[in-house]
Amino acid sequence: MVILALISGGNSEARPIGIAILLLILLVALMVHEMAHALVAKKLGLHVLDITIWPLGGAARMQGLTGRSKQEALVAAAGPLANMVLGGLCLLFPGPVATDAAWINLVLGLGNLIPAFPLDGGRILRAWLARRSPLVDATHAANRLSRWLAVIALLFCFAYGALFIGLVLAVYLWWSGQMEYFQIVMREGHGPTLPTHQVWRRACYPWFFSGSRDDDDQDPKADLENFHGSLDDFFRDRDSK
Repeated sequence: MVILALISGGNSEARPIGIAILLLILLVALMVHEMAHALVAKKLGLHVLDITIWPLGGAARMQGLTGRSKQEALVAAAGPLANMVLGGLCLLFPGPVATDAAWINLVLGLGNLIPAFPLDGGRILRAWLARRSPLVDATHAANRLSRWLAVIALLFCFAYGALFIGLVLAVYLWWSGQMEYFQIVMREGHGPTLPTHQVWRRACYPWFFSGSRDDDDQDPKADLENFHGSLDDFFRDRDSK
């Protein structure tokens, strides 16, 4: 997303000065993005360790977020939202620098909402999947979707003559997603226990699986979160009690 954001702001006239201005704008946008993550995390009672800015983006490391899907979604959404707000404010001012700042922030914000793990959109997706599936399975499912999106991005960039950008983006999504997935597997001590399609079915419940089975007074969500099996097995076991 950093490369796309940098390319999007190409209105500066003087080449050396323009590049310096774009890099400065990008640095500020990244700092705003990561600070938003950190501030929301602290508001939720999480411990923020540090903020790192590097050539392909940035990261705010924090403790206490693992397994807390609602908090993870809020923290992940904070960064893109901050960039979009800042980008909208920049559009209120005239001049090429303000236009560059607006586009860089908007591309950085909207681009990070793509549901490709471990981008912020992918983390929001993983948090949604983890509501009713184990964290390892939710991460695995989000990571598989991310790989398909990386292939689509590569083909899209190739079609528009930007193969290098597509390769960088695809490799970044694949490598960083795999590394984080392996870390979670090592921490949890086991691999996925559910097929990917079951993770998606659980996440879509009760929209596609509501009806007569949900008429009893008990809330099935708590049981479903800890049940390692298909939804058919879950309902069959529950109805037999």
